[in-house]
This record gives sequence, structure tokens and C-alpha cells, in this order.
Amino acid sequence: MKLAMPPIHPAPPAPDPLRMLLVDDCRINRMLVTSMLMRWGIVPTIACNGEQAVFIAKRRDFDIVLMDMQMPVMDGVVATAKIRCSERQRAQLRHMPIVAYSSLDLAAEQENLARIGLDAVLAKPCSPQALQDCLAQWCPAKFVLN
Repeated sequence: MKLAMPPIHPAPPAPDPLRMLLVDDCRINRMLVTSMLMRWGIVPTIACNGEQAVFIAKRRDFDIVLMDMQMPVMDGVVATAKIRCSERQRAQLRHMPIVAYSSLDLAAEQENLARIGLDAVLAKPCSPQALQDCLAQWCPAKFVLN
């Protein structure tokens, strides 16, 4: 007597890993955000200032950028403007979300930040829930918690 085997249904393909560029000059802030991200299986690419961020963003595609606003060498405003300029020059079809990550109260500045090319603001330091909400909003196809 032969036993019937249940049908095999392949698992749906897992989404590609979320690609994040984390830009912050403070090592402790980078460590805090990275530890949260790694719990969710996300390994960010790190830039320590805006100049590094522009260099990296011109060479790699990211699903989202978390951009500190106050940094030495090049601040987040100038870096964002340069990244947006590079996107236009490359005729990049996909808009890369750039989220201002700052301890400054930027709520009143949202309109000006949007003109520069920033998509949202995340207060620093952020809670895991606030970071999850941000990633779920801007990267819904790639940010999937198990």
C-alpha cells in the first residue's frame, strides 16, 4: 500500500533585503540604529558625514537613506541636495526616500525640507517602533518583520 504524499507548495520568495544608507557622524547613534536594524535582519551601509553619503549614493542604489542633519564636512541638507541632483543627472527612475534623522525640532521645517528633497523626519533618538513605522511607510515591499 502506497501512502499519498501531501502536495508540496513552494514558499513564496523572500523579498530582497532592505538596503539602507545610514548617515551619522556620531558613532554611538550609528551603533544604536544599527543594533535595531540588525534585529530585523537589516545591515545598513554606513557613512560618517554627508560627503561620504554622496559618494556612496552615487555608486549604489538604496531603498532608503537615514540622514543626520548636523555633521562636519558636509551637513545633511547639502548632502541631500547633491544626492537629488545626482539622481536627476542619472535620470534615475525610482525615487530614493531620504529621511531627516535629527535631534532638532524640524516639524515646522517640513515644507522647506521637502523642497530640498527630504521625504520625512525621524526624531533622534528614535524608538524601535518609530523606526519600524518609518521603514514600513517608505519601504513596505522590503520591510517585512517575521
